[in-house]
Amino acid sequence: MAVRDHGDWEGWLKFFLKGVGEVANQATETARQILRLREGHRQLLSERIATLNAQRLLDYLYQRPMVTAGLVAKTLEVSPPTANSLVNQFCDIGLLTERTGRRRNRLFSYEPYLKLFEDEAGEPSDEESSTQPSIVTAPTATMIEA
Repeated sequence: MAVRDHGDWEGWLKFFLKGVGEVANQATETARQILRLREGHRQLLSERIATLNAQRLLDYLYQRPMVTAGLVAKTLEVSPPTANSLVNQFCDIGLLTERTGRRRNRLFSYEPYLKLFEDEAGEPSDEESSTQPSIVTAPTATMIEA
């Protein structure tokens, strides 16, 4: 309104650039946290589940942090029993959390990664939920199977 009424372009630009700077700083910190998390989890896998498929699954979880055992089998091109075993091992060491409470068609989430996108109150921020729906909202069948 000050720009329209008084031509205060300088004030508006300062406000805008301050916001750009804050968002850039937040994005940089989130990227650093992701890198630390990834390296820590790679180390954990090398100590606890020293297989190539475990590393491949970890890499995939950064693309799709919510998976089913069927999706893991398809993506990694492994048998369903191998995928189930791998998912169960990830659950045992705390990398995946089962979300449905069911015995079949279970959905697993990579909670340590997803938590990086929550605000201090533990809820996704408005900005994140509008720009990252596949990360912070409940998945649809299309998201899981795609």
